[in-house]
Amino acid sequence: MTVSRSKNFVFVDSKQNINKKQVFIFGSIIASSCLGGAFLIALYIEYLHNPAFHNFVQSRGIFL
Repeated sequence: MTVSRSKNFVFVDSKQNINKKQVFIFGSIIASSCLGGAFLIALYIEYLHNPAFHNFVQSRGIFL
């Protein structure tokens, strides 16, 4: 980034262009991790509020 004499900012893109395939792959990774996290949160909330599910999880040897 450089600053001109009139104190306006001038942005210079020095990185190479990222192709659409890379953007799609990165976006897919981010989206899948967000969905996985949301699923785990929903599962934990169900575990806290549902006694039958709580007993089922504990009977399998999983203690949260």
